[in-house]
Amino acid sequence: MRSWILSLGSVVVLVGCQEKLTSPGECPALCPGGQPQVFDEVFSPIAGADSTFTGYVQPQAAPALLVSNGLRGFEERAVMRFPARSDSVTVRDTARAYTVDSVAFGFNLVARDTAISGLQLLVYRLPPFIDTTTTYAQLDPAFAPENLVLTVPIPDSVRTGVLRTVVQGTDLARIALSPADTGVLSLGVRLDAPQVTGIRLGASATGSGGVFLTYATLAIPDTGTARLRSFPLTATFNSSLPAVPEVVDPSLLTVGGAPASRSLIRFDLPPRIRDSATVIRATLELTPAAPVSGLPSDPARLLARAVLADLGAKSPVESRVAGVDTIPVGTSGTVGIEIVRLMQQLWLGTSRPTALVISLPQDLEAGSFARPVFYSTRAPDPAVRPRLRISYLLSFPFENP
Repeated sequence: MRSWILSLGSVVVLVGCQEKLTSPGECPALCPGGQPQVFDEVFSPIAGADSTFTGYVQPQAAPALLVSNGLRGFEERAVMRFPARSDSVTVRDTARAYTVDSVAFGFNLVARDTAISGLQLLVYRLPPFIDTTTTYAQLDPAFAPENLVLTVPIPDSVRTGVLRTVVQGTDLARIALSPADTGVLSLGVRLDAPQVTGIRLGASATGSGGVFLTYATLAIPDTGTARLRSFPLTATFNSSLPAVPEVVDPSLLTVGGAPASRSLIRFDLPPRIRDSATVIRATLELTPAAPVSGLPSDPARLLARAVLADLGAKSPVESRVAGVDTIPVGTSGTVGIEIVRLMQQLWLGTSRPTALVISLPQDLEAGSFARPVFYSTRAPDPAVRPRLRISYLLSFPFENP
C-alpha cells in the first residue's frame, strides 16, 4: 500500500512539471515591453564651426580645362604649352635638318551642352613661356585676330572625343618655330558659339591634354633618300584662365571652383544616437545661396565624406563610404545627401569625430563649371542653415528579472 502511494505521488509530480510544447511561449519577465517606434529628429551643426577651405586642386592640375563664352557671367579660356621641338634629328651620329610637311593638333572634348549647335574652337598663338603665374589680363592682348592660327569646328553629332585638325601649306607659317621660341609652342583656346555656353577639354593631369604632332621629311644627302618622321608632343603645362577671379565668401559654404574648395561641417550628436540608436535614415540637407550654375547636360556630383581626424583643412577623410548626390543645373531648392551607411559604419558606436567634408569628386575638382555655394550656420534665417535629418529606433526597454 505504501509503495502504491509513493508511485502515485511520483506521477503527480511528473505531470505538474510537464512542458507545454504546443502552447505559445509565456515569458513576461524576458520579453521587451511596448512596440518599436521610429523617431524623426533634426540636428543642427555646431554653430560657427563650419568652414570653407580653398586650394586643394590648382587649375593647372585640374582633370579638365574650362572654356566658355560667358557661362558663369564671364569668359574662360584654356592655355597650354608644349615641350620644345628639336630643329634636327640625329641619324647615324649626325644631326640632320628636316622639312615640316604638315602639323596636326588634337583636343579632347570631355563635355558640352548638346542642345547648342554651331560651336567652334578658336586657337591662338601665345607667347611661348606661360606658367602658373600668367594671368588672364597678361595674355588677353595675344588673343587678337593676327594671332589666330586655327578654327576647329565641333560637329553637332560629337558629344565627347578627339577634335583633330591639320595645318599644311602656307598656313604652316602661322605656327613656325623660331630660335627666339627655343622650339616651344604655346596656344590659347577660346569658344565661339551662337549662345552662351561652355565646354570641358581634356587636361594633362589625366593624360588627355592637347597633342601637337609634326610630320616631317628628313633628307639624307649621302644616300640620296628621304625619310618620313613624326614628332608627337603632348602639353606639359595647361590651365584655365577666368576673366573674373573667384572669390570665396567666408560666411557661406563653397564647393568646387578653381582652385578647388571644400567645406567642413561639424556635428555634436548625443550619446543616445551614437551609442544606443539604430539609424535607418540620415540625410544631410543643404540650401543653395544661389542657383547652381553649370552645363545642363553635365551636372555635378556632390560628395559627403566622414572625417577620420578633425585637423581642419588637412583632415583625412574616409573615401570608401560616402554620400553622393547629383545636382542639376539651376537647382535652388534644398539638396539632400543620404549618409545613412556612413553613419552606420563610421559614426555609431565609435569615438570618431562627427564631421563631414563636402566636395566635388576627384574627377571634377577644379575642372567643372559647377561651383555650389550653400548657406552656413551663420545664415540669419535658421530655415536655410545646414541640418542633419535622422530617422532612428531606440533599444527596447527590457524588464528586469
